[in-house]
Amino acid sequence: MEFLRSRAKTFVVIGWVFFAVSIPISLSISVGAGISRFYFPTHPGATLNAFDARASNLVLVAGALAAVASSIALALKFRATASLLVLVTWGAAIAGTQVARSFVKPGPEYFERHVGSEVFFVPWQYVPAGPGASVREVSNENGFSAALCLPSLKGRAENDCTFIRQLSVLPDGESTADFDLKNWRRHRIEMSPGPDRSGYQSFSLSYTAQPGGPTRIQRYLARLNPDGQLTRLVVCRLEDEKSCRHHALVGKYWLGYDAGLSEADDALDSKLAALIELWRRK
Repeated sequence: MEFLRSRAKTFVVIGWVFFAVSIPISLSISVGAGISRFYFPTHPGATLNAFDARASNLVLVAGALAAVASSIALALKFRATASLLVLVTWGAAIAGTQVARSFVKPGPEYFERHVGSEVFFVPWQYVPAGPGASVREVSNENGFSAALCLPSLKGRAENDCTFIRQLSVLPDGESTADFDLKNWRRHRIEMSPGPDRSGYQSFSLSYTAQPGGPTRIQRYLARLNPDGQLTRLVVCRLEDEKSCRHHALVGKYWLGYDAGLSEADDALDSKLAALIELWRRK
């Protein structure tokens, strides 16, 4: 105890120095962890980032309290208490956070998704998540979306994958079809056939957005099998062939993704189907 009393001023100064040094360190940890957690909420390290942000703030508060409390104790002549406040607080803060961090479980590597009775384990890199969004590990919705780069099929955070596109995977059924497929099925008999284009049959649908409004035309590019059933549908927005929504029936699933008219073909559909097959629970 005599050592603690004789070195009280030194320990109080150390407490203030540690607190001052911890401010930029804590801020850098909080900002770095916050940015990573905000932009990559599905990353397995997101739970560790959340812990690091909370722990750094806790250490900062504890350091401030230790510095102030030890200074007060020293002023009141409780010299041993002043030294102990610095030693115990910083010892517990540093050792305690490391021990607590060892019990934090990383987030999931895969997220469970369903299409009909099929189960898919989608790697975290391919799970769509907006900045700051929370993502359910298990979703019971019929169909799912994936985020990836085309045509490389790389996922988020992988090299050379900067322009993320959404891929939808839906079962082949009217109840789960997306907007374009529902419109095709609902208004097919009202459409006017046009000339073939880029290996597709073209169709036009005239409609008005509201009664008495101007007539608009939506064009569809379709491929049909010998039985007349739709196997591929492309809808280009504003007559721009670089901005099209592709719908391809591959096996039991409808794949939907955005790409230029010339960017997508059967080969890309097959690559996407093979990637999805890797995720399917065998």
